[in-house]
Amino acid sequence: MTLLDCTLRTGGRLTGGPVPPALAADYLAVCARLGIDVIELGSVHDPADRSAPPGALLPVPLPERYGPRFSVLLDTAGLPATDAAATASAGRIADTLATGPLPVGLVRLAVRYDRVARAAAPLHRLRDAGFGVCLFLTHIDLASYPELDRCLGDSAALGPLDAVFLVDSLGSLRPERVIELVQSTRAAVSAPVGIHARDNQGFALHNTVVARSAGATWQDAAVHGIGPGAGLTRTEQLLALLGATPADLAPLLTLIATHVAPLKQRYGWGAGPRQVMAGLARIPVTSVTGLGPVPVTGLGSHTAF
Repeated sequence: MTLLDCTLRTGGRLTGGPVPPALAADYLAVCARLGIDVIELGSVHDPADRSAPPGALLPVPLPERYGPRFSVLLDTAGLPATDAAATASAGRIADTLATGPLPVGLVRLAVRYDRVARAAAPLHRLRDAGFGVCLFLTHIDLASYPELDRCLGDSAALGPLDAVFLVDSLGSLRPERVIELVQSTRAAVSAPVGIHARDNQGFALHNTVVARSAGATWQDAAVHGIGPGAGLTRTEQLLALLGATPADLAPLLTLIATHVAPLKQRYGWGAGPRQVMAGLARIPVTSVTGLGPVPVTGLGSHTAF
């Protein structure tokens, strides 16, 4: 199993920029002790795009002999439409990552399930630059059977991938659908399969475990589920389920009490009535009405990941 922790990226989505430096430093130290495999630092954008939000690549000193790898997420929807322009944009991103404060080795390209071909040009450019590349297939629960076949066929045509992630963008996945999607992906694509589960219906941890039982070998999680809307699979719960002892988890629980719990009090992620209803209906949270006011930080979106 490969555990990819999204805390820095999804926490940055809440704060509108990098997470507090003290949280980042303590978090990196804890991850090394827990044996987390990959740490996602944040989302990246073309440095030539002045309208893009700030990045989250903090120049945080690493503990000695640091073990986990680092990844970033690239939303292909923000890249130019033509292959040539998207390739040039990906080249600028590759140059920025190569000279960044932390050694990024993996780029996950987020692309909607029915637009996989759009990821081809930037993916090839990043792979040629020496980065590991993953597909991060968003809104996958909306795919019909013919659409899923096309999506997986287009994914297989992209060549070697470090992993293909099934992304529960709407928090709508049910366990039986997770099994179906993992099995279909494994049959069509030679790359390992991963799961990114949101907690709208309270199924994030269960869906992650079910995906693993169906053959998914990469799992996303975030400390205390931190992230916009309902949040994600909780790292501490997943580690406990995988056999971590109370002594193993003590540093992580201290991190939560010291740094993450105050952020939750301020930003209030987690499943409320609208998140639950939106997940059940497979629609964006903002489309659900009639359940009273919801804090801005609790709103999901159609492009949430």
